[in-house]
This record gives sequence, structure tokens and C-alpha cells, in this order.
Amino acid sequence: MKLCLQVLGERLLARVTRELARPDSAFPRQFGVGLPLQWQIARLDAWPDRCSTADPASSRAASRATVLLVEAQDAVVVDQLWSLASREYHAIAGSNTSAFQPIPVIVVFDRELPTASLLDLPAIVSDWVSGSDAMHDLVRRIVFVLKQRHLLVLEPDSARLSLAVEQRRLHYGDKSTVLTPYEVSLAELFLARLGSVVPMDELQLMFRLAGRSVEGSNMRVTMFQLRFKIEALTRCHYTLTCTYGLGYVLRPGKSVATRASSDSGSDTRSRNGSADHRCCIAPAI
Repeated sequence: MKLCLQVLGERLLARVTRELARPDSAFPRQFGVGLPLQWQIARLDAWPDRCSTADPASSRAASRATVLLVEAQDAVVVDQLWSLASREYHAIAGSNTSAFQPIPVIVVFDRELPTASLLDLPAIVSDWVSGSDAMHDLVRRIVFVLKQRHLLVLEPDSARLSLAVEQRRLHYGDKSTVLTPYEVSLAELFLARLGSVVPMDELQLMFRLAGRSVEGSNMRVTMFQLRFKIEALTRCHYTLTCTYGLGYVLRPGKSVATRASSDSGSDTRSRNGSADHRCCIAPAI
């Protein structure tokens, strides 16, 4: 996969170029298993007219993702970012908005600045980094924003369960399902603690904050609906189960193939006259 870094700023361009050339570079050469990464640098001598691509389909087809890195040495850069955001707004407003795909923008400050002074950055800025030697931190933020916008993804056969909060979609490989706004909050919590029990007290607090009833029947119905979507999407490779008296946990479940094999084994034992009359009851939600 090709990853293009558009760099605005001479010193930042030199730093990124040196880092890429190092044998132990902070820029990863592979993502996951079997997805090599090819980093490319594009030098920008002037501010771009906008920070979005007009044809997201062609960008994905070429397996190419772009990140704009902006060097900031003084407050003038912030004013220029606002000017770029204004041009971006007018470009999108005068065109078909569905044809635009925003390019992540990361601002790199040459010195540590108070966080309060950075909160007024325009919405086009995805993240910022402070410090002239924060190259590892910069790479981490580049990879994170690419993953967050699904520009850097694994192949479907190496699928993992992931959540796109803005689109309210739960992804698994090349498939996805739409969640309700409240299911998004729950899914985000369970994914952050995959394999660990989320206490009932914490779930009840989430229900109260959302203005929902904490009655047992309401919680069970909500969890059942979320479990149904997860199992249908992942073919039961993931499931949401109840640990009685403790809470709920999102964990790997039995696949369809495993269940089919188990059922086949049970039928064989029945035909041989040694059937086990115990039944397997799914955990209640």
C-alpha cells in the first residue's frame, strides 16, 4: 500500500526525509500481516487550494492514502490554516459534497505550546504534535488517523472487529452493519475492553446518562439487539455474553464451522447409541 506524505515546510521535510532513510526508521514498513507499506514524500512549496480529494473511489482503487503535514513555527500558520479551511468550505459548498474525501491534516509545532492555545484550530486539523524531535509521536499519530478514517485497513481475510463512530457502522472484514446512536456508545466501550467484563454498575450509569431506563428487561433487550447484530455480522466469531452478577463481556465466540462440527459429532454419538442427553444452553442476555 502506498502512503503519501505531503509536507509543507523545509525543516519538517528534511526531518521526515532523514527519518525515512534510517534503517531503524519510526515509519513502519508493514501493517498487520501481509500488507507492505510504501512511504512517499511530496514537497509542497505553497498552501494547497483545499485539503480533500475530489474522487475517493480512484484513490482507494490505487491503494493510496494521503496525509498533509504542516510545519508551524509561529502563529501565522494558524491563520493560514483558517484560510485553508475557508477555501475548503467554499469548495465543498459549491460542489457535490459526496465527491469529496477529506485528507488528514497534522500540524507539527517546533516547540511545546500550552494545550489551551491549540484548541482553537480549525476542524480540518486532525491532530498536532509539539517538539522538534517528536518523530515517533508524529508517526504514531499518522498511523492512528489513517486507521481511524479507514484509509489503512487489513485485508478481509485478516478481519478484525472495528467501529466507525462517525458513520455509526460496525465493520468486520468487508462487511458492516449500522448501529443506533446508543449502540455505538456500547460497542465503543466493549471494543475498548475486548475480553474483559464491563461491570453492571458502569452500564447502568451509561443508561442513566442517556436518559434510558435501567430496568433489567430494558437492559436485556438492548444487549440482545447488540449481540444479534455482532453475531450476524461476524458469523458468531464474536459474541456479547452476560456474566451473571458481574456484567457483560465482548469476546470471541464459536464460529459457524465449529458449531457445525460439534453438531456433527453429537449426531455421530447418537447413532452409536452413546448420546449425551445434556443440552447446551446459550448464556442469557
